[in-house]
Amino acid sequence: MKVAHLSDLHLGYDGQGAERGADVLRIFESTLQGVAELRPELVVIAGDVFDHPDVTASPIATFTSAVRRLRDTLPEVVVAVVAGVRDTPLDPRRHGPLTVIGAQDRVEVASTRVRRLGLRDGEVSVTLVPHAALMTSGNLKLAPDPAARWNVLVIHAALASEASHAHGVRTRGWDYVALGSNHAHTRVADRISYSGSLERIGQDPWEEAATDKGFITARLDSGEVRFWPVQARAAVSLAPVEATGGGAATVARRLNEALAGVPGGIDGKLLRVPVRGLSADDMAALDRELLARVRRRVAELRVDALPGQGTSHGKGGRGAWRGSPPGDEAVGDLLIPVGRLSRGGEPARA
Repeated sequence: MKVAHLSDLHLGYDGQGAERGADVLRIFESTLQGVAELRPELVVIAGDVFDHPDVTASPIATFTSAVRRLRDTLPEVVVAVVAGVRDTPLDPRRHGPLTVIGAQDRVEVASTRVRRLGLRDGEVSVTLVPHAALMTSGNLKLAPDPAARWNVLVIHAALASEASHAHGVRTRGWDYVALGSNHAHTRVADRISYSGSLERIGQDPWEEAATDKGFITARLDSGEVRFWPVQARAAVSLAPVEATGGGAATVARRLNEALAGVPGGIDGKLLRVPVRGLSADDMAALDRELLARVRRRVAELRVDALPGQGTSHGKGGRGAWRGSPPGDEAVGDLLIPVGRLSRGGEPARA
């Protein structure tokens, strides 16, 4: 029994213009084509299928048509989806976009409550835990189906190390645990993984520049778990360009030199340019004379104006857990925060 695990698709993303939104749709469609070639019997999507609950018809149509093509190749495949925080309307009386995709044949959705699916006449049990179920349950108890040969848990949540603020979810007995909400592919423990997002769609995609994007397959019989990378947009962050000792012309020369040294060039990439110590007037001139041309060549450009002098401040990580990540020796329990996740997929702070 082979399972394909995806998460955090964010279809309908429009963070930095139409081209980036098209990237997200394109990578999902091409990924499902790759999934079809691997011939899984079950595809699970661990939340944040859409970027927000009020997406237009186009992302929903993209999902529907891509799944239809998948099923043209694999007629018996089941697609099981849990709702993430971004799929879930703030008003509980409203229906989100997962209601629409759940009407497709052999697409099973858990939007608000825990669902358990029985496949292969009960040989395989799939437990689906959406974001809303974590929010509304004071003490969510999850356990594998003892009558099933194989058990799969699909859950949209961050991990935590502080038991006082978290659900304890026992992981013994599950043959695979598919996690969603962390955009970075992360192996938490044996048979427990975040697949990560398919594109670099965070507020700072350059933080993920060195992170491969892709999906996971897991064989329930052998325990083999494999990550399959996909071709996401490349992200490049230049070293700070110093304006010390010169104005916009000096910075333009130094910036041109830095751009020329980017392996493979800058065309079509996500580019971040930090500039240190340039006045507002010189920055405006630089934008008119050089950056406007650069912007036409890249998929996304961000210019960070840095002060000429100053102290550096430490920056905390965006890991999926607080404290040390649980290793293989800690797989007795996963600790799932009960606090509401932010729209970015991280625990919100009060």
